Amino acid sequence: MQKSSSKNRKPIPSHARREAIADNSPSILVKHLAKSLLFTLAAGVILIVIASLAAYFSPDPDAVITPLAIAAAALTAFIGGSIAVRIHGGGALICGLLNGSVFMTVMMMLSLCFARYASGYSAGISCLLHAGFVLLSVAGGYVGNKKKKSRKRKLS
Repeated sequence: MQKSSSKNRKPIPSHARREAIADNSPSILVKHLAKSLLFTLAAGVILIVIASLAAYFSPDPDAVITPLAIAAAALTAFIGGSIAVRIHGGGALICGLLNGSVFMTVMMMLSLCFARYASGYSAGISCLLHAGFVLLSVAGGYVGNKKKKSRKRKLS
């Protein structure tokens, strides 16, 4: 039998193992997802108030409210993806997909509550819009994941 090379290794303290396991646990992902969704919804509230005020002060509010609402929702999804990747610290694709999917689910649940105020889009166009929000969230994740590269001066 060969001797194990574990004698040369330092043992990992139990608290360090617990922290390493806790960092990769699903509960931390759920916490990050809830936090990013909270910030996404807060950004959405701010953007929809701005869109509502813009429509209110326009000469014909009925003509501009639907495009402004869609633009506010799209910008909210983009900002949400960017916020999600900054909260989680990386993983733009998964953060954007998760945040966009949860945001889309929340929007669909809210649309059930306000069905009589719906814009009247067909089911196909509505599905495309919701899929577009998920893609915008992924794009926001990639934009939010960009790290600034510091320039190092060459000393000659």
